[in-house]
This record gives sequence, C-alpha cells and structure tokens, in this order.
Amino acid sequence: MSRFLLAASCISFLPAVHAANWLPTSPLVQIGDDIDIFFDSSVALEITDNLYSAASAKAATNWTVTPGLAFEYGKDTPISLNLTAKRSYVYFNKAEYRSLEDSRDALSGTLRFASGGPLTVTLDSSYRVSARNDNLALDGVNPNVFSATLVRQANYSHAIDIDYKLTEKIKLSTGFTNSYNHYLNPAITHVAAVVDNPATLSIDESVAAHDIYNTNGLSELNSKVIPLSFDYQAFEKLSFGFNFEHTVTDYSAAPYYATAPLSATRPALTSKQFKKEFYGLTAKGQPTESGKINLTAKIGYANSRTDNGASTGDLSYSINASHVLTERISHNLTLSRDISPSATGGTTASKSYTYAVTFAAMSDMNINLSVTKSDVVSGSTNVGTMVYTLGSDYKYNNHLTFQASYSFTDSKIKPVTSSSFQQNALTASASFRY
Repeated sequence: MSRFLLAASCISFLPAVHAANWLPTSPLVQIGDDIDIFFDSSVALEITDNLYSAASAKAATNWTVTPGLAFEYGKDTPISLNLTAKRSYVYFNKAEYRSLEDSRDALSGTLRFASGGPLTVTLDSSYRVSARNDNLALDGVNPNVFSATLVRQANYSHAIDIDYKLTEKIKLSTGFTNSYNHYLNPAITHVAAVVDNPATLSIDESVAAHDIYNTNGLSELNSKVIPLSFDYQAFEKLSFGFNFEHTVTDYSAAPYYATAPLSATRPALTSKQFKKEFYGLTAKGQPTESGKINLTAKIGYANSRTDNGASTGDLSYSINASHVLTERISHNLTLSRDISPSATGGTTASKSYTYAVTFAAMSDMNINLSVTKSDVVSGSTNVGTMVYTLGSDYKYNNHLTFQASYSFTDSKIKPVTSSSFQQNALTASASFRY
C-alpha cells in the first residue's frame, strides 16, 4: 500500500509543480532536432467484485504502477521511429492474492518510411504480458479451466504494411502480420486424494492426490495474415475498394500439462491448423458534404476450415460509423461479425455491436458512455454478453491526464448456465508524459 501512496503522491504533486513553471515544455531528453525521449508513466487503481470472471465471484482491489520510456526519432522526416518500453507492477490489497502480484512488460516499436512519393512502408512490432480471464471467458473458454486463478500469457505481434499509389486516385496495399501467444508460469491447483467408495465395491475409485495447471485444455495460436487491398478515390473525401485476406493459424497445446495419474496422457488437439480467406468490399471517408459522418466499412464473405473439418462460408463484416451530433456531442456505432481460431483449439464465431456517445463537458474533459452486445459460439458453448461502461477523461495539461470509468459485465453461458457471471469494475488512473 505504501508504494501506491508514494506513486499517487508524486502524481498529485505534479499540478503544483507545473503551476510554478518548474517543468519545461521540452521532453525529458532532446538530442538535436530529431530525437526526443519521454518519461511515459501511469498509476491505476481497480476495484472489482469478480476478479476471476467466474460464477463464484471474488472481490479484489489492485493498483498498478507503470514507469516507462518513449523514444521518438524523425517526427517530421521521411524516416521516423517510435519505441516504447514499459513495466507494470501490480499489487493487491489482500494477502490471499499475493501470489498474483507480478510485473508485466510492454514493448512496442514502429518504423515508418514516407518520403512523400508513391511508396509508404510501415513496420510494427510489439510484446505484451497480460494476466486476465475475461478475454477467455467471453470467448467461450470453460471457467473451470482457469478456476480461481489468472491466466498469464505473452502476446507478440509483428507486421509490415506497404502502400503504393499507382495514380492520384488508385492505391494498392499489401503486407504481412504474424501474431502469436505463449502461456507463462501456469497456476497450479492441488486436488486431494479420492478413496474407494464402499457402496461401489466393484469399481476402483481411488485417485492419488495430484496437481492441475490452469492452462490445461488451452491452445497457443500462431497466426499469419497476408492482406491485399485495392482502393479507388471515387470522391474528394470518400474511397471504395476491394479487400482480400489469407489467414493461416497453427494450434499448439499449452506447454504445461498436469492431471490425474489415471489419465496422465495429454488429449490430442482437436485441430492443428485453421485457414481462412476473406473477400470483401471496402468504403472509407466522409459520405456527406457536411463532413459530420465518418465511415470505415469492410463487408464480404469469409471461407474457413480446419485440417480435420469441412469448409464453411459465411458473411463477415467490420463497420465503424461516427457522427458529430452537436459541437459537444458525438456518437459512434461499431458492428462486426467474423470467424476465428479459438483458444480451446477449435473455431469461434462472433458477432459484436457497440454504441458509444461522447460528451465534451469542457474543452479538456470528455464523458463517455458505451454499450456492447456480443454473441460468441465456440464448439457447443454459446456466450452472450452485455457490457455497459461509463467513463471520463480529463487533460490537465500536455503532460498530465486523468481517467475514471465504471463498467458492468453480464455474461450468459449456455448450455452450462451455472458458469454465467456478472462483474462490476471501477477504475481510476493518471498518466504522466514528460
């Protein structure tokens, strides 16, 4: 607790420092005209009544202190480079959660070549460690898999995007993305021994005491995506195009495995590989003269299959439309439907709808309200989820911002309705960049 109070005190001291003009407007370190190095940090407090995203809710309070550095080179030059390195230290308020306290790294880098000519090349790479269950629970993973533990994993993503302007109105884009995950340091649940039941003398029910990892039954996913798109600038602020994506995902069992001695052999993977081809039309820009509506849409057909299953095809889309209602109020609608590989080794068919409203209460303060409805089918499991979020963000100055939010999650899981859960979460944070 003392660490959190110290970090909070430091951030609360910053407004007074700024008011006294003790902080210059330049970055932490500036080398020449092209290199800037920033101290990029944050502190956050989260209170939730369902830490593990499970039917049997467990309340917890945690705080996260995240120091970090950001490196920027060539902001307004043909070749630019951005690097960030952060480490989050997570602490909990109760002794029973001490085993969950850890540090989580987040690294990212972007190299961009844009000389002003027809060719633009962007390289992106990132690495992030997470420890959470809500993403697995909402994707249909049985909560019994992770039980009263958090699933910790490392997430990697590497991409190259290439844009080439054939003419003033025609642009061709391609690239390659490789994303994958690894499960880290699995939590172990100890199962007590079971002795023979005298009522069933003909059956040997004895099972020795054993351990089970919380990654049992989970698969790591290694996905490679090759996109190809053709865009035509039909109007001054609106373009249309064609998009093709080829996706290949390899499944591999989580590297840790432990179970009862009577069934110690790891079950075979349901699938070893997933493939998908998407063919669709795109639209991007402002469809009205007023410019109050912004649209990004991709609608088409996705054909997918696993190595041991039949090929299936279905409608797939990703649509985002925003509208400026008044000078202070804007709203946004996001719709998506797709099929993707599942952490359980099969496939996941998902539909999601989000409506969000932003109110500019002041020039530097926004209030946000969003509602998300999602339906996910993974194997025989159907998960319907509603998420309601109310939040605000306040920019004190160019260095310091504050955020606060409340969210309520209601997840219905079928056919095992006993696994359904609800979750309330309150978060407050402050970010400092200098």
